[in-house]
Amino acid sequence: MASFRKEILGQIERIDTGRIFTFRDLSFETEKTANVAVLLSEQSRKGVLVRVEKGAYYRPKKSVLGLGKLPVYQDEQFRYLTEKLNGYITGAYVYNKMGLTEQVATTITIATPNPVRRFRFKNLDIECVKAYCMDYPDESLVPYLRLLDAIKDMKRMPGTTGQDIYNRVKSQYFNGYSLLELEKIVSLAKSYPPRVRKVVADILGDIRQTVLQTEMAKTILPTTRFNLDYKTRKTQLR
Repeated sequence: MASFRKEILGQIERIDTGRIFTFRDLSFETEKTANVAVLLSEQSRKGVLVRVEKGAYYRPKKSVLGLGKLPVYQDEQFRYLTEKLNGYITGAYVYNKMGLTEQVATTITIATPNPVRRFRFKNLDIECVKAYCMDYPDESLVPYLRLLDAIKDMKRMPGTTGQDIYNRVKSQYFNGYSLLELEKIVSLAKSYPPRVRKVVADILGDIRQTVLQTEMAKTILPTTRFNLDYKTRKTQLR
């Protein structure tokens, strides 16, 4: 038992301070789960670990300014929550970071295939929304999904207008994308509602990517009508 205890404590020591971990991050035989739970609880009582919630802990960092134990860093909280909910951070918090709105979000939004009711995690208010596309091979595609989310939410984005979002998305993102990146956007956008696909098609037309514009437009029924709150380059020149 002493050697088992030493092995688990050694594994914990190798986990970065401030990083939230669960039983899944430790290597041990299934029948030893209860022993590990007792050990983690003991280390929490001693102050070696901080319990976040049932089965989740982290090793606190010490402040170099003598301020004692620091709380979990926000990005580490985000990592833990997105892994737990099998999603990614989106919504107003991200749109502010993207330069699409100056409004500072008080709620963190997570896109997930299985949304749960709004809840509070430590000092964060968390809401979940349905993810339109979770079939992506790696995290490198998440920025494109967030951009499509912003287009989806452009009517509801605080402190701005649909025209502002349309122009910013076009100038700050689409104009700088390579052809390969634009192709990724088109592929991912096919999982989003028709209105998002319409906006993407209009932006592609504005930046003269007519082949991709046509591909995107073909996914929209010709009879579909949209209440658009922006003007394209073509309509602005009329």
